[in-house]
Amino acid sequence: MIKHLRFPGALALTFAMLSPAAVLACSPIKVFYVHFDRDSATVPADQTLKLRVWMQELRARYANHEAIYIGASVNPDERDHDPKGLGLERARTVARVLREDLHFSARVSLPKSSYVADPSSLASGAAEDPRVLGVQLDFLPACPHECTCQLGDPLHTPPATR
Repeated sequence: MIKHLRFPGALALTFAMLSPAAVLACSPIKVFYVHFDRDSATVPADQTLKLRVWMQELRARYANHEAIYIGASVNPDERDHDPKGLGLERARTVARVLREDLHFSARVSLPKSSYVADPSSLASGAAEDPRVLGVQLDFLPACPHECTCQLGDPLHTPPATR
């Protein structure tokens, strides 16, 4: 009886070891969040400075830039829940900062509309924080980048070891 109980576990272990290795997805996307004052589409000066530093880091790390995808939102307690309203205005303002102030030359993809953030996804300290999360930036570097998905690509050069 004990031998029968061990057999299913050994069989499962054997199948697990013989099956193809799990493929771990690699995403080169780097994310940055821009916070706004409530009911405002003006990017605060400290957020512009943080965005500038982030862009400098990206330029230093990635020679080629594919795009930045912008996602826009408003908090449930803000005045404007129109999908074409405040959230989209925030996205346009950040895109303008990227292009005009920070001279980002790759594609900046604006959303077609914004959304109202889910209250359960907001930080627990949001009541004390006067700022709200309004825009998410997803930076996609062009090849080459650090993901192993490029290993079969003839243009891929592995990063230098430090």
